[in-house]
Amino acid sequence: MYDFVVIKYSEIGTKGKNRRIFESKLMNNIVLQLNHKVSAKKIYGRIIVTPKENEKIDESLLNSLKKVFGIKSISPAIQVKKDYEDIKNKIIWLLKEKKIERGTFKIVARRTDKTFPIRSFDLNKNLGADILNEFSELKVDVHKPNYLIRVEIRQELSFIYFENIECFAGYPVGAGGKASIMLSGGIDSPVAAWTMMKRGLKLNAISFYSPPSNNEKTITKLLELSKRLSEFYPFNFYHYIIPFTNVQLAIKNLKAESYSLILQRRSMLRIASVLAKHTKSTALITGENLGQVASQTLENMISISKATDMLILRPLIGYEKLEIVKKAQEIGTYDISIWPYKDSCVAFLPKSPATKSFPNKMKKLETKIENFSELELDALNNSLVYVIKNGKIIENYIFSEKEVIDYE
Repeated sequence: MYDFVVIKYSEIGTKGKNRRIFESKLMNNIVLQLNHKVSAKKIYGRIIVTPKENEKIDESLLNSLKKVFGIKSISPAIQVKKDYEDIKNKIIWLLKEKKIERGTFKIVARRTDKTFPIRSFDLNKNLGADILNEFSELKVDVHKPNYLIRVEIRQELSFIYFENIECFAGYPVGAGGKASIMLSGGIDSPVAAWTMMKRGLKLNAISFYSPPSNNEKTITKLLELSKRLSEFYPFNFYHYIIPFTNVQLAIKNLKAESYSLILQRRSMLRIASVLAKHTKSTALITGENLGQVASQTLENMISISKATDMLILRPLIGYEKLEIVKKAQEIGTYDISIWPYKDSCVAFLPKSPATKSFPNKMKKLETKIENFSELELDALNNSLVYVIKNGKIIENYIFSEKEVIDYE
């Protein structure tokens, strides 16, 4: 039925000299995310996405486009000649195809090609009159119509479309640099990952698990979250899952139970920082939310942050829990996050975790753990690595089989 999809964007349009770079990234991401089943070209203020031979514009293709960050809206469109009769006939044909024969409508014509002889105002008036003559039960309503019929007359091409399907907007992934998300099995961190992808960041995921307290189902849960996130991601999504039990046992043997959660978080941050730098990430992302749990008081977040010199992004820091839950439901991670499999920190959760700590005291406690840095590095080099694309695992291996990080 349709010839192509018209892509509109918002924030990209506010860019100056860099606008072409953002547009180019968006077009590249569209092609990658749709597995090269489409082509993309730019006309001023729009991107035109055309399915390749043997492909068609259907619900599956539109749903895939809706997940591409940087797109504000998508509109399946029909190409028309720069000829009034052709425009009129194709609008009438499309109305009949879509079985739109009653209700209210409005014509919105935009004529950027001034060589076309009919002004936008007259095009609106004439097309409206012809549609009224063709459909006795359709009425004009310029304020709140049931159907908006858009006509764009441009130098490059001209087209008509009825739908304007809202998308997530933001920036194309890769336009804002690269970071690593500390992905737990909870509700918050997948939303944090999604939020920063929307702002243009390329990501890989870092998770921790504690065998035998965590079983294979915990890993499955983590991977299902990554699979879901990868549907919004045009590139290969790398997920590093790090065995953390030996580090946790060393902390437990320290006999400082109330601080054990803070020490675990600091250790995770150090390990994640080494891996993040190795993967050329320039920041870490967490799903932390101020005051939500004991480790997320202001004092404890300061103590935890001091374990690394990397920038830590906390996109959910001021959200209410219900806001996070609502977003998790919207993006499809919530139902996975509530699977009843505990994450790594829960496996060694103290009975009464401290709500206040001091960085210097934490560092002093860490010096009492023998070979602590070696334990952390050993955990990293035994990471499980999964490569995910469009919701499917395409490769997996142990980190040390392909890459090894040595002691400094």
